[in-house]
Amino acid sequence: MPKKKLFEESADAEPEESPAPPPKKEKKKRVLTEEDKERLKAQLARGRETARKNRQKNALVKKIKRKDEEEEKDKLIAKSVLKKNNDEELGMMKGEIDELKNLIKNMKLEKSARPKTPELPKEVPEPEPVAEPEPVVAKAAPAPAPAPEPVVKTIKIFNTSRRKKNSFM
Repeated sequence: MPKKKLFEESADAEPEESPAPPPKKEKKKRVLTEEDKERLKAQLARGRETARKNRQKNALVKKIKRKDEEEEKDKLIAKSVLKKNNDEELGMMKGEIDELKNLIKNMKLEKSARPKTPELPKEVPEPEPVAEPEPVVAKAAPAPAPAPEPVVKTIKIFNTSRRKKNSFM
């Protein structure tokens, strides 16, 4: 029942009258001259141009940032893929290295297990007797080659007097 009391009290209270807002004054319409109109149009055009340039700059900045982010992502992916491949290759290489080490060890054991045989000196072949060189006889200088005969060239000269002088007419 407490709600009823609140409700009854608010109904009993007299509403306060709010004063009416004062009437607004009408603004006088501004009359623009042709010069003012042209000046305002020029300002609008400059503002549009500046806004367009700013939008283009911002778009270019966003494009560059996206490109950089994509490159970073690609680098991370490549790094992880290469790491996985390197781990696999490293494991394979370690296996090969172990096999080669075992092979070397076995070869050393085989070499030590062989009985040593004394090495016999190799037979050195006797040098063949060198014959005395024959005496050198001076030979006469060869005769100079004959001079080549001059080549005669014939040049064909066209008779220009038969040509028409003004062939384009």
